[in-house]
Amino acid sequence: MPVLAAAYVTGVLAAQAIPPPLWHPVVPLILAMAWFPTRHTRTGILLLMLFIMACGYCLCHTQLRFASETDFPRSLPKNSFQTIYGRIQQVKTTPNNRKQLDLRLHHVLQKQHPATAAGGVRLTIEKSARRFRPGDEIAVRTRLRIPRRFGTPGEYDYPRYLAAKDIQFTAFIPDDESIALLKRAELNTLSRLRNSVGDLIDRSVPDRNQAALTRALVIGDKDALPRPQRQRLAHLGLTHLFSISGFHFGLVATFGYILLQAIVRRSEGLLLLLPPRRLLPCLLLLPLWCYLQLTGQALPAIRAWLAMGVVAALLCTRRCCRPTHTALAIACVILVATPMALFMPSFQLSFAGVFGILIFLPRWSRMLPDMSMRWRRVAQIGMVTPAATITTTPFVLWHFHLVAPAGLLVNLWAGPLFAGLIIPAGLLGLILTPVWPTGAAGCFRGMGMVTAWILGASEPLLNIPALGPRQLYLPGSSLLLISLMVVILLLPWRKWHALLLLTLALALGLWPAPHPEQLRVTAFSVGQGDALLVSDKAGRHYLIDGGGMPRSSFDTGERLVAPALGRLGIQRLTAVILSHDHPDHRDGLVHILKHFPVESFWSTIPREDLWPPLRRVLQERHIPVRTFSPGWTTVEASDHSEVSLFVPPQTSANLNDRSMVFYARYGRNGVLLTGDLEGPGIAHLLRATAVRPVTLLKLPHHGSRTSPVDRLCEHFHPHVVFASLGHNNPFGFPHRQTLHRLDRYRLPLWRTDLHGTLSFDLKNDRWHVRSWHNGLFR
Repeated sequence: MPVLAAAYVTGVLAAQAIPPPLWHPVVPLILAMAWFPTRHTRTGILLLMLFIMACGYCLCHTQLRFASETDFPRSLPKNSFQTIYGRIQQVKTTPNNRKQLDLRLHHVLQKQHPATAAGGVRLTIEKSARRFRPGDEIAVRTRLRIPRRFGTPGEYDYPRYLAAKDIQFTAFIPDDESIALLKRAELNTLSRLRNSVGDLIDRSVPDRNQAALTRALVIGDKDALPRPQRQRLAHLGLTHLFSISGFHFGLVATFGYILLQAIVRRSEGLLLLLPPRRLLPCLLLLPLWCYLQLTGQALPAIRAWLAMGVVAALLCTRRCCRPTHTALAIACVILVATPMALFMPSFQLSFAGVFGILIFLPRWSRMLPDMSMRWRRVAQIGMVTPAATITTTPFVLWHFHLVAPAGLLVNLWAGPLFAGLIIPAGLLGLILTPVWPTGAAGCFRGMGMVTAWILGASEPLLNIPALGPRQLYLPGSSLLLISLMVVILLLPWRKWHALLLLTLALALGLWPAPHPEQLRVTAFSVGQGDALLVSDKAGRHYLIDGGGMPRSSFDTGERLVAPALGRLGIQRLTAVILSHDHPDHRDGLVHILKHFPVESFWSTIPREDLWPPLRRVLQERHIPVRTFSPGWTTVEASDHSEVSLFVPPQTSANLNDRSMVFYARYGRNGVLLTGDLEGPGIAHLLRATAVRPVTLLKLPHHGSRTSPVDRLCEHFHPHVVFASLGHNNPFGFPHRQTLHRLDRYRLPLWRTDLHGTLSFDLKNDRWHVRSWHNGLFR
């Protein structure tokens, strides 16, 4: 079983890198025909492995092709408004109180001409007070977009996440006034009960945060959890308790089994007809399926229900199976149905935790001294959290960049309280809602208060330095070494394992930091904004701006710049530089300053006049602030290299013309980063600048026509030019006049909106340009 599962996963992984030929669905059939006559030979084993790999490859491409194929009519112009008609598949509320509707398209109407269209759409509504539900038929006027990645190292693959949910387009509307409800869906009994429970929780629990936590525990609705509350749960290591999973299903099955067993034992005839240990688990599958529907059918819940079904089948047929093989079989069933689930964090964390518990718990239990069964059970409960934590750590670091040591202690006392008090109260409230709403409301109020008390009592642990949460942005090599260490721990223990673990630990601690041969400039793709990293041979790293999206909850520093720095092996910054005080340059710096060691912060703005979030984080982290006066200032200088800054006069009413300019040189090559300077600022720069070698130039103000790039080219004669841009930005940057000016000088233009993150390496007096594509700079 493990070998076959590994072959299937290999096929799914291969599908991400190898494009499919047109005839790829025929490959499994050919391999199956070749395997049958040789099935009893070694060749047959090899052909079987290849057949399973081909199945994984083809199934994954079937889902990917369906997700990437756009049956949207090509006759309709792109980026224009259309009226789309569809059926709601799912309704969600985001942590920033936006509403998301996942639609299945029927057809599209533009200029009174209907056209059939197939596919999924994720519609985001900025403000909505209306209640929509799955099954509703709606029409809405909006503009469809194809989801795409920014193209930065360490970025979460959002298009692939949508592909796994069969969604091909995204759309946005500011409010719900443009939505026409064509047909209201009829709710089934379980859906009505779910809505009734959610409404009762909202009415009976006065505190909004407590109500959101109670909804997550009772009906699996985590959409209402605000972002600070989610971070609080993550730092305390309690997120898994608020996700309906095997923990909750185990409690439901235990209570159901006790109840059914008490009923059956009252009659000798029932005992003969329904042997408790053989058939009662099968009878529990129906109520567990109802619980699965009530709690939203999340992936961990589906895994738990399938596990219950396998256990019930084994008990009914009196068969035995290794628990790890059972878990592996369930994982394969899910991956056959949805191959893209392999890349979803919920799938990875769920099964990693299960395998950690199934492998480590028996091994550690054998090391316990002789003790009574009661105390042995208590000790085993304390082992569950460390066992799951070890195996989930690589995935948590990869996706969330978080280490929360406090969870090891908090779960020791919070876990039993949730299992013995809070979740049973929620199940009781779930049962009482249709028959006694007042009693159910009391259960929900009690849950909210006890949950809030547990979280409040646990928070002081976060103030202990050794237990406080840490954001760790690690390079891929470090994550690989950590993963190998976990794999070695999972293997049957041998004496040489200790030596191998020690070797990996030393390699992890002594892995050399990457330094360029001469000079390296990295332009991160952060949308319509700037985020630039300059690294030199001495190991100094300068981050100029951090991007930002005004009026958006998307933090470019947290979601793009910090993961990119980690993947590139940048663990410490010599200086963080704010070119000027515009949101698309400054907003992303807050997260960087909070979670990376920074030697100093450079700006033209005094500390007391900085944007308040920036000022607060600088004070909290005790980061020195260095303010530069107008004119050129040389920061670092030697025979071969130089780092200098130019500050134009800070009297202009246009903040763009106050942009600080960064200049770095190695030998006869230099890079000039011009911020958002426009005409007057560029004039000040040219008047104050003597002859300096500039072979790499960043277009000022994202290529705006108000920034005369031809004057820069005449003065500096650059060899390579690049621009930081947002894809399909509303400003139309780079402007056509700017492109015509560059054409006159025959200069190649590299753009982050088209090429993703760009890396310019100075080697042998020449800039070598690479762009980030499929996990590598190419």
